[in-house]
Amino acid sequence: MTAGVELTYEHGRWRARGAGLDLVHAELGGIESQLAARLAAAAEPREVRLEFDMRALPRWLHQYHGHYCNYTLHVPPRGNGA
Repeated sequence: MTAGVELTYEHGRWRARGAGLDLVHAELGGIESQLAARLAAAAEPREVRLEFDMRALPRWLHQYHGHYCNYTLHVPPRGNGA
C-alpha cells in the first residue's frame, strides 16, 4: 500500500499531512520515525510518498531547495526484524 504525505515547514517545525495523519517534529528524521511507528502495526509492508510543498516553505529555506527531494519511505510489516 502506498500513501501520499505532504511536507511543509511551519513555526520552526516540519509538518507531515496526508493519509489520515498530521504529524509535527523539529527534524525530518523525527517525522519519518513517527510515520514508521504509526504504520508498523500493518501486516503488510507500506510505502509513504513524502513530497515537499515548496510553496509553503519559508523563503529562507528555498536556498536549500536542491536538498529537498521528494522520496518514498519504506515501512516493513510488523514482526519483521528489519
